[in-house]
Amino acid sequence: MILHVCALDIFAGDAVGNHCLGIARAAERLGIQTEVYAKSYDFSTPGVRPLEEVFTSTHKDDIVLLSYSIYDANLERFLALPCKKVCYFHGVTDPHLLREFEPRIADLCEAALRQLPLLAGFDAVIANSQQTAQSLADVANMPEVKVIPPIFADMVAFVLAPAQKHAPLREPNLLIVGRVVPHKRIDDAIDLLALLKQHDIDATLTIVGSAPNYDYLKFLINRARALGVLEQVDFKGMLDDADLFDCYDGASALLAMSRHEGFCVPVLEAMHFGKPVFVRGGTAAQEICPADCVFDTAADLTVWAENIAARLDKATSLNAVNPAYVSHAESVLQRASDAEWRHILAA
Repeated sequence: MILHVCALDIFAGDAVGNHCLGIARAAERLGIQTEVYAKSYDFSTPGVRPLEEVFTSTHKDDIVLLSYSIYDANLERFLALPCKKVCYFHGVTDPHLLREFEPRIADLCEAALRQLPLLAGFDAVIANSQQTAQSLADVANMPEVKVIPPIFADMVAFVLAPAQKHAPLREPNLLIVGRVVPHKRIDDAIDLLALLKQHDIDATLTIVGSAPNYDYLKFLINRARALGVLEQVDFKGMLDDADLFDCYDGASALLAMSRHEGFCVPVLEAMHFGKPVFVRGGTAAQEICPADCVFDTAADLTVWAENIAARLDKATSLNAVNPAYVSHAESVLQRASDAEWRHILAA
């Protein structure tokens, strides 16, 4: 039996691609031969094969695992394969959150929502969070949806132990990690930065992630300039692991303002590094952090600023590591152990 792990894209730094490679590593640890396929991928990533090969290389005793988060023109071809089929569902972003700056991606998300009934044709469906699983509740004939977070303890960030001592910060630093795209609401973070100044907190904002949408990036720069905080905002772009982990170490807290998250790995990474997280409610990110880290999505940003200002106290400004967050992150990692995958694949 061979496990064939498939995705549209597998690129360095991409959460879906990293997860596919993590599944392959877990399967190999469980003694299951595994192949990985993608339509687009980094040629420098070893072991990834062209997606078309999966349609000619599977046998009836194999398992195909499809990673799904956006419209896939090959979905019915996957369902026609003569073997057992598993869908790992990352959720689909609400098209309305993308329409203004990314109309093409919004169209693909709308098409994906129309495809969801086809997922009932898989032998098993796994979701990355309870909220994502709930989004399939009204799809007819859907098999019972299991939940396994899209993380693995052997991911580089979780192998590293958090540093115990850091140099004091001159001012609090808020960190955002993820693609700079409209539904991540980086603009709300910039507004929040300006509001914190009204509480006499001259925080800085570090933004790590690719910025594929020039119009949205330009909008953010102009917004920060208009609010008088442009010099406090640092767009880092894509970073290698070492520089990214330095950003976690140097942050006072992680800020997650997104209107859609199927899981949000950076929230877990920040807690692993012992840092507080400030998370907008209403997304799956709230499932993986303590309740007091979640802010009401309906609340005005001025309320957020008041609460965050109160929590950016001396200990946070000194860049301390809080072992309670480290412990909480470890408990979440256990939900995605190899034993969970053994149960799914054996069944």
